Amino acid sequence: MKLNFSFLKAAFFAAFLSFQMFSSPAFSQSKAIANKSETYKDIIEKAYNLSLQKDRQQALNILIAALQKENRPQPVADLRKAINDVAHVFISDKAQQMFEAGISLRKTDLTQALGKLNEASRLEPDNTAILSELSRTMIAKGDCSGAQDLMSKQAKLLPYDEELKLTAAQAYVCQSAWVEYGKIYDSNEVRKSPFQKFWLILEVDRYFKTKNYTKAQEIAANLKKIDGKYPEVSYWSWKLVQVAKKPGLEDAQKYVITCKNISANQYRQYMIDPMLCRHVVEVEADLKGSNGIAE
Repeated sequence: MKLNFSFLKAAFFAAFLSFQMFSSPAFSQSKAIANKSETYKDIIEKAYNLSLQKDRQQALNILIAALQKENRPQPVADLRKAINDVAHVFISDKAQQMFEAGISLRKTDLTQALGKLNEASRLEPDNTAILSELSRTMIAKGDCSGAQDLMSKQAKLLPYDEELKLTAAQAYVCQSAWVEYGKIYDSNEVRKSPFQKFWLILEVDRYFKTKNYTKAQEIAANLKKIDGKYPEVSYWSWKLVQVAKKPGLEDAQKYVITCKNISANQYRQYMIDPMLCRHVVEVEADLKGSNGIAE
């Protein structure tokens, strides 16, 4: 799934204007009554207004409270979308600049990336987009328990945010905490998820490390069909070939070449995986030892 953070704010304002327009009297089937009770659309509009006033927490509080009282499918879907919008929108231009700088640095300098993201989180400590990316960078740097603590706290506040669940799951996998990871994985409909490939790569990781290589191979083969360009599919396919002691360096060569030549746009497409292209040194060393150096 391609992450286009540059347009988060524009999308948020578009959603706000849309709700203002469609909740106005001109679009109502009946005229508003003065003492009419507040509808869920009124609450969403109020939340967007609060966000524009830089009161994100209060906006989230009223949305979550409204969601807990709802059981109708459409209001539930609209409220969850509004919660996601409010949680991820950038209130400060400076915070967004620091965030973008952190993303740009993640591939080449994790320490500097972490510094930029920490600065962004100081400016907007309740911005889910920043906290998720901060956690992923911590995982890439090896601070898996720190990332898990950060995501666990945030996931409790926003239990409907799948990206938060995914990042928390990535932190658990990083620590081989399979019971905790399994609870998160089982709570999601992975087949319908926009993050499907990222959930499945975690499953390959889990089954590989728990030595269920047949299951890991089955999922890796499925991932190749879903998105054969995803670099980490090549990495795990290579690992499985090694375990099986079969000849073949194609996956290893593909991984190294892809990661060394990956464009900024391609990197962003897969960067929700904190371990994206972080195994190049390992794979390259094996290729050199096998005289299969990737050009």
